[in-house]
Amino acid sequence: MISAVVPTRGGQARLDRHLPSVRASLAESGETWELVVVDDGGGLGRAPEGARLVSLPATRGYGPAVNAGARAASGDLLLVLNDDVSLEPSTVRLLREALRDEAVFAAAPRILSPLAACGDEGGKSAVLRAGLIEIVEAPSDETHPTLYPVGCCYLCSRQGFLDLGGYDDVYAPFFWEDVDLGYRAWRRGLASVHAPEAACHHEGSATIGERPIHERQRAWYRNWALFHLRNLQHPRLRAASLGAWAAHALFDGRAAVEEGLAEALVRFAEAGPRPSDGLSDEEILARVR
Repeated sequence: MISAVVPTRGGQARLDRHLPSVRASLAESGETWELVVVDDGGGLGRAPEGARLVSLPATRGYGPAVNAGARAASGDLLLVLNDDVSLEPSTVRLLREALRDEAVFAAAPRILSPLAACGDEGGKSAVLRAGLIEIVEAPSDETHPTLYPVGCCYLCSRQGFLDLGGYDDVYAPFFWEDVDLGYRAWRRGLASVHAPEAACHHEGSATIGERPIHERQRAWYRNWALFHLRNLQHPRLRAASLGAWAAHALFDGRAAVEEGLAEALVRFAEAGPRPSDGLSDEEILARVR
């Protein structure tokens, strides 16, 4: 069974626009399926048609909402979606085909979006610039490895998601939780792939875009720094990243950046680094280059 998990915060109109295409793609897949909508903060007035509603009494953010949906789901596969994503009829079936290799943790489609310079935000690579890992677009016409499954649309093993611990609440309410999830999967030798023959359509930051720019900048830099602090294990890479964050703190000058980096240190002190077993940082970055 495929369990489609859709977190939302006050997104009734977006759900009304996009869920019909989700139901149609699930039906066309030939699999049994269910639709689980997670109401992050109790803002929905009603359960969407054909959906089971999981209500969180307080707003917790994207990652915790998806985690709640995954725990409540019944399927062996998870289709994780934003509430502003429409699917094509063949999308779920094609993602299912891309996921048949046991070494693949997750499959993300071609994500047609105004947020992507190349038009497709589904494929991601990583480069090291000035001591920091930066995410870059990796478009392709063929299925290929990707750094992480972009949170707005991907299919994965539900048990694999739960075995990884799901999204890490340390990144809540948003940004970098999906990068962190994909990196942890790669550490275990489990790939994420970009399968561009499958396609979906993403409005783009429909919920996050409602937040003030200062809040978004602060969250981005906090979680970007947290990703490095928690995940990088090679001494040279860790030292380079620490030097880069020190330079940001000293010379950037934006209040949101300074606040974000201060928050990152507080959260890292509570969460600590990841275990060191598995693929090295160099091996992970080479596999998604």
